[in-house]
Amino acid sequence: MTDLEESATKPAKADDAKVPECGATKPPDSTPPMVAASAAPQPGAKDSPTNSRRSGRAVAALALLFALAAAGFAGYLFWLDWTENPDARMAELVRTEVSGVRNEANRREEEIQQALTALANELQAVRGELAEQQAALASTRTALAEAQVTRPAEAPPSSREWKLAEVEYLLSVANHRLNLQRDAKGADTLLERADGLLADLDDFAFHDVRALVTAERLALRTFEDVDIQGLYLRLEATKGLLQDLPLRLPEYVAGDSKEPDAVDGDESMVASLLSRLEGLVRFRRHEGEAVRPLLPPDQAEYLEQHMILALERAQLALLRHDQRIYTNSLQSAREWLHRFVDPERAVVVEASRELDALLAVDLAEELPDISGSLTVLRGLREGSAAEVEPE
Repeated sequence: MTDLEESATKPAKADDAKVPECGATKPPDSTPPMVAASAAPQPGAKDSPTNSRRSGRAVAALALLFALAAAGFAGYLFWLDWTENPDARMAELVRTEVSGVRNEANRREEEIQQALTALANELQAVRGELAEQQAALASTRTALAEAQVTRPAEAPPSSREWKLAEVEYLLSVANHRLNLQRDAKGADTLLERADGLLADLDDFAFHDVRALVTAERLALRTFEDVDIQGLYLRLEATKGLLQDLPLRLPEYVAGDSKEPDAVDGDESMVASLLSRLEGLVRFRRHEGEAVRPLLPPDQAEYLEQHMILALERAQLALLRHDQRIYTNSLQSAREWLHRFVDPERAVVVEASRELDALLAVDLAEELPDISGSLTVLRGLREGSAAEVEPE
């Protein structure tokens, strides 16, 4: 008998022991124990909840035992199956591993096939390009061989060709010197050198070229270009004259002093008052001359800066040969000088005279054309080269 069965029977024995204590009329020896228990009074009914709790615990314990027994039996069966069929288990594991390896091998094989296909396409394209290059190389070799057979080897340039090339170079540089730098003297020097080389050749075929060179040199000598450097320095000196210019001062005109007529009494006082008021305010008419405003002394520095900026714009226009900006800048400076500065001062008179002289300069004088000799020389050289080339 287990402990649970003993614990289940112990309460029953205790109840049997309590029956005689309830005060039954029969003696305990003459009445059986089961009859005495059934005939027991109401105190026995009070112990039924305790008995039900104990029986529930017994059932739970019994169910736990059955569950443990079932789990043990299942484990035992699994152990028997594992120990009796180890080869089947190993074969299943091997089949699983082989299947994974086969799938990985198939995937790698597909990747390799794709890479091989791409390489084959690239190789085919390279072979096509190589075939085209080989065909072009063969064509070039054929053309070179034909040219070597049909055309004799050219001799190096003669001294005459070297001199003609030098003459063409000198004429080209002379045109650039005149058109880009407006350097008439430098262009004339280059034309003189080219004419000397043509004279050394002593070839009548270049007579027209020498005639054009002579005419172009004459045009350069008669061309009077402005002295850019000299004009720039003159403008710089004029800016120095504009330092501390004397401003125009207001002019006061003395009025006619008339003695008031002798009038007696109140009339003399009224006349005197009116005459004084007339002296305070004076109206003048300027026929044909605009009224020139006076510049406050504190703004004289701004006037000086404006005039200097105008002259600097004129200098920049001079370097660019821009006649319009050059003229407008000098006219603005002269207008401000006449409007706000005292014209009777010597420095103002000198600055005005210099501005008028600078305004008379013409920057837009047209340059002579010296490109005719270069054009004729190039035509003669191309014609002679065409005649020498075999048909």
